[in-house]
Amino acid sequence: MTETRPKPKRSRPRTRSGGNSMSHLQALGELVDHAFPDPTRLFDHGLALMVQELGVDHAVMSRLTALGWEAFWWATAPGIEPDLAIHEPAHSFCPHVLEHPGRSLMIRDATINPAWKNHSATKQQGVKAYLGAALNQSGRIMGVLSVTSRSPKQFSRAEVAMVKALANLFGKSLEVEQLKHELQMTRDALDLTTAVVEDSALESPASRLPNLHYLDIWLKANLFLARRRGEAMAVVRWALPLTPKSRRSLQEVSEALRGEDLLVDLGQEEFLLLLPRTEQEGAQILLGRIREKLGTVPMGATLWSPLHRIDRDDFTLKRATKRAALALHRSAETRTAAEAKIVWDILVVNPDELADITNPW
Repeated sequence: MTETRPKPKRSRPRTRSGGNSMSHLQALGELVDHAFPDPTRLFDHGLALMVQELGVDHAVMSRLTALGWEAFWWATAPGIEPDLAIHEPAHSFCPHVLEHPGRSLMIRDATINPAWKNHSATKQQGVKAYLGAALNQSGRIMGVLSVTSRSPKQFSRAEVAMVKALANLFGKSLEVEQLKHELQMTRDALDLTTAVVEDSALESPASRLPNLHYLDIWLKANLFLARRRGEAMAVVRWALPLTPKSRRSLQEVSEALRGEDLLVDLGQEEFLLLLPRTEQEGAQILLGRIREKLGTVPMGATLWSPLHRIDRDDFTLKRATKRAALALHRSAETRTAAEAKIVWDILVVNPDELADITNPW
């Protein structure tokens, strides 16, 4: 006798309302990370493939930023070192691609072409053959994918199609990376919101202001965004004995701040004020109003600058708060019986200390 077994039932996924939004967001982030891995391998293999299959000297991804043209990924043929044809895209044929981004630019032999024979790419970089296509990211033309050769070359239709296809693929990969980082910023912002709602330990019992724990979470949600946008942040410290009157004044100052600003109780009657998107002049005006509430207490201030390597890589704001603390010490030392001045300690940005702000992630 043949035994008949019941078929197993397939369970259907069910969606429940009111679920944990953070767990769903975390799962979404992991899904995106797994579905779209690190693009570096794609760029490495794709550019190397172009050099190999097209028989050219270089394959380069260049982009146009606020600081000008920059080559940010490239591959070269064996035995060929990166040269001006890679490192000076502003003087190459790349800018001409962006004049007509809808079609590729093909040059078989620039030395015999009247339009290109006196071009800097031909004269200074030694480029004779060139094929370039626009890189499209989120509907915006942001750069060029190009191949170059020091020898004349007859590009076939298949080779032109290959460059255009890879330009489209690389552009989509750059777009995905941007979306992944936007998702991460959303997750950090929700971390902050959730912590505020669920954790009463984020408030100092002495002043009823946010404490250091809150500051750590706030920095995760805000400092990366300021770094990404290249926006300075004013950082101010002061000391003030806590009395019933000063507590009320601090609360009034906190409530009068913009929604993106933050006043933190550091403990031991010291306070930290963070003003995103605020330069020295704007901060000085606001501090004048604050001193009308608090009195002319000693104050030390600085600017956290994402244009400087030291600040840009400091996601805990440690160096900027230390500069503000040193400025506060000088303000206290020079205090007179009548008042204490606001002392600024501004980080000087020398050309060799500028941060790389061209990488969007």
